[in-house]
Amino acid sequence: MSDTQTKVKAKSTKHKGFDYLRNSIVNFPACARALYAFVFSVLHAFSSIVYPTTFRGVENLTAGEDGKGEVLVMNHVSMVEPVVFIVGLWRRGIHVRPLYKIDFDKIPPARWLFRRVGGIPVDRGSADLKALKACRDALRRGEYVLVYPEGTRVKNDEQPVELHGGFAMIAQMARASVVPCAVVGAADPYKTRKTRRRMPKIAIGKPISFDELEATDRKGRVSEMERVAMNDVYALRDELRNDYPELW
Repeated sequence: MSDTQTKVKAKSTKHKGFDYLRNSIVNFPACARALYAFVFSVLHAFSSIVYPTTFRGVENLTAGEDGKGEVLVMNHVSMVEPVVFIVGLWRRGIHVRPLYKIDFDKIPPARWLFRRVGGIPVDRGSADLKALKACRDALRRGEYVLVYPEGTRVKNDEQPVELHGGFAMIAQMARASVVPCAVVGAADPYKTRKTRRRMPKIAIGKPISFDELEATDRKGRVSEMERVAMNDVYALRDELRNDYPELW
């Protein structure tokens, strides 16, 4: 358990009917925590061999120091980087709750597993108030919430991208900071490397507080946070590309 994430009393002590959205990961039932540790241990062992990942800027993650969590926003290039990112932070004692498409909840085994590893389902086609509340509550408990504003995997720079700015609203609701993150080297290896091995590089930027923004009205602050945070995400990505020109 991360010493930056405060352990609070669980809202339910029974395994049956336990609400995984309303409780901190550290308060999950013992069997769920054991499953969580087992799944992540297996993924770590696998990814360390197949997708060895380098991190920089982990010290910028400070959730829990003021009793609040942080919203992590990141570019999205493949299904590899959510795994290596979340598992890599778990190995460093940091628990992350990722948002995932509610479509996966239509598959019972997927729903069962995603809930037990901290996932928060979201319906991106609507104003999902339940997801917003779950994210807000997680942040108020001092947890990290991972959001991919691009909404889909971006396979090249020419691909049109429609950014989803809900992350700024989530952060504002919880009065939490937003942490820009970026990845390169997790994309299709056939297109980015001569070898078939992916070697992701991840950079974590400094937290952005609403207190740093110039806008004063609620709507303006949300809009500015969206712009500033994503500009920082792409700046980190471009910095990684400059350092590792063979990766995309």
